[in-house]
Amino acid sequence: MPSNQTPVGTSGVHRLHHPQSRLASAWQRARIPLLAVLIAAAVTLTAVGLILLIRLCTNLAFHGTLSTAESAPGFETWGPLAVFVPVIGGLIIGVMARWGSPAIRGHGIPEAMQAIGTAESRISARVAILKPLSAAISIGTGGPFGAEGPIIATGGAIGSLMGQWLPSSPVQRKILLAAGAAAGMTAIFGTPLAAVLLAVELLLFEYRGRSFLPVALAAGTAMALRSLFHEPLPMFPFHFERTPDLALGSGSFCIGAICGLLAVIVTKAVYALEDGFEKLPIHWMWWPAIGGIAVGLIGWIEPRTMGVGYDNLRMLLDGHLAVKAIAALAILKFLSWWIALGSGTSGGTLAPLMTVGGAAGALCAHLLHGVPFLADFPIGLGALIGMAATFAGASRAFLASVAFAYEATHAADSFGPLLLGCGAAVLVSRVLMRETIMTEKLARRGVRIPSDYEPDFLHGLSVRSVMETQPLVVGPEETVSDLASKLGTPGSPWHDVRLIPVIDADDVLLAVISRADLFASLEARPDSTVLEAGVLHPVTIHADEFLGDAVDLMIVHGIGRLPVVDRSHSPKLVGLLTRRSILEARRHQQDSNRLHRPTLSAAPGSN
Repeated sequence: MPSNQTPVGTSGVHRLHHPQSRLASAWQRARIPLLAVLIAAAVTLTAVGLILLIRLCTNLAFHGTLSTAESAPGFETWGPLAVFVPVIGGLIIGVMARWGSPAIRGHGIPEAMQAIGTAESRISARVAILKPLSAAISIGTGGPFGAEGPIIATGGAIGSLMGQWLPSSPVQRKILLAAGAAAGMTAIFGTPLAAVLLAVELLLFEYRGRSFLPVALAAGTAMALRSLFHEPLPMFPFHFERTPDLALGSGSFCIGAICGLLAVIVTKAVYALEDGFEKLPIHWMWWPAIGGIAVGLIGWIEPRTMGVGYDNLRMLLDGHLAVKAIAALAILKFLSWWIALGSGTSGGTLAPLMTVGGAAGALCAHLLHGVPFLADFPIGLGALIGMAATFAGASRAFLASVAFAYEATHAADSFGPLLLGCGAAVLVSRVLMRETIMTEKLARRGVRIPSDYEPDFLHGLSVRSVMETQPLVVGPEETVSDLASKLGTPGSPWHDVRLIPVIDADDVLLAVISRADLFASLEARPDSTVLEAGVLHPVTIHADEFLGDAVDLMIVHGIGRLPVVDRSHSPKLVGLLTRRSILEARRHQQDSNRLHRPTLSAAPGSN
């Protein structure tokens, strides 16, 4: 341990006592949550503006009118010429991406995840402006996307920009980015709980008060402001009242498993097509126009495949569509979205995935009617499970998928079936696919995103649980030459010691002396005492503090060992914490996750 180490008191932690210091500390704790509320207000206004802009583009492109009234893409005004409207939209997107920002391509959430993983949560202002504009043009000219992906990306960009304009750490910027994304999803769908869970599962990868509270406040604020604009609530009304039973559970699990397989196929198909576009001998700027050709031709066959398609979800939940109509919607919507997304245009994945999954779930429910005890399985419930399970399998945002299906429909009795269906989908997805539709692109770029999150074991173990309770110590009167002879004896317990506490007769810690300081003093003054050669005010820690606090102290002060003292006025030594003991604790934690051969042993006290 270096002898010029800065003393920091017995606990190694500075404590604030001045009223102004307490006020400053309180402001620092409240600043990020308050900023999240402001971000949510800005994102909600942006989301409403995006919806109006999509309507404006739709009316202008397909109906030749300058209006923000709600309308759907169609061929009534231009006839067959409307097939070329998505092509024109694709050309505009390509130009915006090439000379504006390539980051506007894709569905937005992977880009936000990459910003967190590699860019310290920094997203440029150009993306915040061009992403919603490009999405409005893409969807407004018939692109088979939802508005949720672009607004989630835009909300994250607004949060990131706020964190860049104001003093903030990378962790705080990540929280603000996630808060903006959650506010964006809430503003579109009116699902605040699902938005918070989506932020936790796809962006934050932690469940801590410092991050959970700002995101929750942002989602709640967006929900409150959303009501001012008379957006529908619930977004997809679905009346379902039935006591869960074995038949309902069995059917839900089967539908979920099939939709999990569908999610795997969809994910692999999307990236296979992206690879195919990469092989084209033309610049990627032209790819969205090529995708637009497919969107226009498929739209001519089935106009319901174009645009956001939220009405498709409502019709699927109603359960009154004919089987042929459901199958056509599933196949053609998938083909249109698959080609358009693979071409690198701007748009979201949530609504298209749910449309394809909802149609698949409804078809599965029809098939279940051929099984005797499943003959009355509700078609609408099958569609709902398909919607949620397909997104859960593709993204592995399990809790967010279940919460979304409930909040978007207000069908409380569907909770049990949704848990079974989404659980089955995630199970199939994890078995058959390593990455997700959100992380595959990042993995190909060498960016690894965690698939799970868990508490840091360092914050779950106390120093007492791993410290050495009987470390080797010396008295203050011992000379450095005597101690050096102990350390130089092969086979002695002292031989490998690196830090020795110096204590008095009452075990009060007086100083510590490191091996390096000992031999440095041995050359200069061999007759000096260890108290003279050691550090009189060492960094210490208490036994009831967490290992995370100890590791932080070690990193800050550049040391590898900490004396552990009690909380008395004259702190007594109770142990010694070393890097080796922390690593040993980590090894035990890893062993607890390994599969061991089962063994049977007699119960305690039995003969």
